Amino acid sequence: MVSYVTRIPAGVVGAVSRSDSLTIEPGQNDTVNPVTAYGTFVKTVSGKMQAVASGDAASVVTGVATRPYPAQSTTNGLGAATPPAGVVIDRLKRGYFHAALAAGTAAKDGQVFVRVTAGSGRAVGAIEAAADGGNCVAVVGAVFTGPADANGITEIAFNI
Repeated sequence: MVSYVTRIPAGVVGAVSRSDSLTIEPGQNDTVNPVTAYGTFVKTVSGKMQAVASGDAASVVTGVATRPYPAQSTTNGLGAATPPAGVVIDRLKRGYFHAALAAGTAAKDGQVFVRVTAGSGRAVGAIEAAADGGNCVAVVGAVFTGPADANGITEIAFNI
């Protein structure tokens, strides 16, 4: 049995963390520029969900790709599933979710940034806690609810 001395893990990337205050809508995952990870910000192009791309403005963000519930993957490890391209996936429009923090130190009510220019070993779409010049944009309505855990997992409030 595992003993947690200081803090339990924050959660699973892409999972909704508070079910009492959320809005989730289904959305078609694009086949050209599909969402490739849960717990990442997404945009809508021609009625389909796409991953945030290089050079995008913060205003294009329309939600967060979240893990389906109650369905679960039987072929991937915990936290390793990839959203399938071309099918309907869940998009969080309002609520709390777990995300992987790529850089910076998350703090309660701290601004959330999404990377729009690759660099420093970080991919476009990565969630960060600092602006990093013009490489990241602030996501309107997104704030951290506290610091990340030892695995870099943090909770984000979006459009609350």
